[in-house]
Order: sequence, then structure tokens, then C-alpha cells
Amino acid sequence: MKKTGAVLAAAGLSSRMGDFKPLLPFEDTTIAFHVTSMLRRLGADPVIVVTGYRAEELEDHLKGTGACFVRNTRYRHTQMFDSVKLGIQAALEGCERILVMPMDLPAITDDIIKQVMEAPGQIVRTVHDGEPGHPICMEGEIARRICTYTGDQGLKGAIEASGVPVEDLEAGNESIYLDVDTREEYRELLRWVCRQETSQRKCKMH
Repeated sequence: MKKTGAVLAAAGLSSRMGDFKPLLPFEDTTIAFHVTSMLRRLGADPVIVVTGYRAEELEDHLKGTGACFVRNTRYRHTQMFDSVKLGIQAALEGCERILVMPMDLPAITDDIIKQVMEAPGQIVRTVHDGEPGHPICMEGEIARRICTYTGDQGLKGAIEASGVPVEDLEAGNESIYLDVDTREEYRELLRWVCRQETSQRKCKMH
């Protein structure tokens, strides 16, 4: 597998949630610790966490994961893509590929991440039932080109503007876009994970 760095965007205000999303409980830890540790365990190096809102608190929380940190000091006035670009620029040195995802997608499994990291293609994106999700993995040169995008359509617009064909990887479930922008989405995420775990236990019993 090519040396792959990862970028986790975690600078936002979590305004719709009403709570700080990265530190919400998930399984036996937090969303941030779970996602960061998973990427490290799967061989992503470096794992760049782009912080902003409550940066010191989040960085202190993740200091045992081996993650590196880049701060988006203008997080109140910028979009997620601005954080993604900061992370890519920090991760590019020494990496052949860059994996990108928001922090608030903790239901994505090891298997999905591993498939994306190992899949061939200049840009690889997960999909489920035709709907795109995360993570997205791209060759380093493509990631560098994407950072020059100045339009207003975010990462999606930058990928489209690059003109590089996207390889879609079927994830097999909706975890690739189950984020937690609101309290109800967070509750639904936890219910979904519970259903998945219950289903897996039943399968093992049979």
C-alpha cells in the first residue's frame, strides 16, 4: 500500500448540534478518539487533525493517539474545505496519497477505510446506493492540485474542477454519510450502530 496520510476536519463550531461534536461519546470513548485511533491503527501516517473551535481541548484529548495538529485560526469565518486544504498541505510531504474525511463520521468501519486506502485510482470515493460519502482518497499530486481551487463549491467542486475521473467504491452501508450535525442525527447514529451490532451478534449465533 502506498504511504497514505489522513486529514480529519474538526475545526467547526458544532453550532447546529449545540455541543462539541468531536468529544461526544461513541462506543467506549469519543467520536474524535475513535476515528483518529482507527486511522492510526490502519496505517495512515501522518494523521492530521485540523482544529479550530476549542482547539486546545481537542488537541489535549487526542495527544495519546499519535495525531498531528494544524489549527485553522479563522474557523469562524471559513468553510470545511479551508480546513481540508490546511490539512492536505501539512500531510503532503512524504505521502503518496491523502485520505480526507470530516471528524463526525464515526460509524465508518475499519474495512471500509482499508478498502479506500488500498483501492487503485487517482481519486477514490465511497458510495452507497448511488449516494457519495467519505472518506475520499487521492493521489498526492491530485491533492496538491485540489488545494489551488478557489471556487465556492468546497471539496466536491474542487474534485469536479480537477477533471480527474473519480473511482466509486461501494461501501455496502450508509455509515459513509451518517454524520452528527444535529442531536437527532447523533441519536439516530447511535441507534444505527446498535442495530448493526445486534445484527452481527445474531449472525455469529447462527
